Amino acid sequence: MGALEVVAKPVFGKSDAEWLMRAREEHAHSPGAPEFTLVFPGAEFATDDVVSHVAATCALTSPIKFCLRSAVIVPELGASRFIVFLVPDEGFGAIIRLHDRLHVGPLAACLRPETPYIPHLTIASVNDFNAARRIKAKLNGFDLGIDGRIDALEVHERGGRKMHRQPPAPAPQLFRLSRRPGSARRPE
Repeated sequence: MGALEVVAKPVFGKSDAEWLMRAREEHAHSPGAPEFTLVFPGAEFATDDVVSHVAATCALTSPIKFCLRSAVIVPELGASRFIVFLVPDEGFGAIIRLHDRLHVGPLAACLRPETPYIPHLTIASVNDFNAARRIKAKLNGFDLGIDGRIDALEVHERGGRKMHRQPPAPAPQLFRLSRRPGSARRPE
């Protein structure tokens, strides 16, 4: 049992993935591939309950195509830091809906009502607001259009240890989004 988080590691074209990794290393001091955190660690849960819930949610969710088009600044609560996010235009609603579906059942206690969820990839983390503004202005000065796709989710234990990926068994398993596209539903 531990504090768990759920993340999506999107698939990008090779040049976009390389650019994102370089930018994150330079401005956020965060090596590695970018990810969307969908469930932030909040409480300790039985791992089996979380894994079952994430697997069931993924079985009802289609892969999500998105396009990062804008940079925004968000102050980090409780710290004198400013985070620059890249946010999607296309795919924004689908990621929000996935976030909402994950925050029921065993993960409901992880919802942060004081902080609205904004689907994003962190591109910079700085102490100075003006530095954040310069980074944001530089990014928004381009006609951004970084296409990506979320095909799967991972459950991590707080501290970064990967808990589960599905499929290939018996190795850790990644949860594939498997609902067929085109099966949208509307409220009655």
